[in-house]
Amino acid sequence: MLSAGLAALAILASVAVAADDLDLAGRQAYARGDYEEAERLFAGAVAGAPREPRHRYHRAVALTQLGRWAEAVAEHQRVLQLDPPADVAAASREALRRLAPSAKPASRAPRRPDESTVRLQRLHGGWVTEVVLNDTRRARFLVDTGASVSVLNPALADTLGLAPGPRSRHVVLQTLAGQTRAPVVMVPSIRVGDIEAHEVAAVIHEIEGGIDGILGNTFLDRFTITVDAERGVLRVRER
Repeated sequence: MLSAGLAALAILASVAVAADDLDLAGRQAYARGDYEEAERLFAGAVAGAPREPRHRYHRAVALTQLGRWAEAVAEHQRVLQLDPPADVAAASREALRRLAPSAKPASRAPRRPDESTVRLQRLHGGWVTEVVLNDTRRARFLVDTGASVSVLNPALADTLGLAPGPRSRHVVLQTLAGQTRAPVVMVPSIRVGDIEAHEVAAVIHEIEGGIDGILGNTFLDRFTITVDAERGVLRVRER
């Protein structure tokens, strides 16, 4: 019969194994782009081994993909309190540097939920407007009713923490240089004036011309869009 001390060690060992199994399953879910399932599994791993920094780091990465930045920041901070390996510590510090602006709620003007009018700027024969992504990042987007999907510049996607997983869905794009494949990510929030859309599909691809992205039909199709070329304004109205 095991002594009380040995029995306790055996229980702790089994809990650690279970936590490692959950962490492995979480990494597999993350690799196939199922970030909600990955976060759930990583949370289970953290509960089973709360002082294992790698489990917490993996959960923080999944939380970032889900747009839960304040929770991701808190988890990265806990990682650094657990004397993590050098590579994990460096990754968490870099993530905290990028996430700091996203974790702070931005102040907003009073909402007009039904309709909004924003200024347009003429650029290379197209119209550009300012958008706000995830309530934190202002950017200049081309309004393109002919684009089937919205587009983010890689630098903007990186700033927002929207890195595609190794098994993220890709789409084929027809560019001036020919066909290319680009990964798809979900932008938690895109706001134009006072009108906001959540969970907007977008591809990550280089864009020339000094703009940060393209407002395509994954955003525009949710609203009634009117471009007033004479006044240089865009009207966005809830359908």
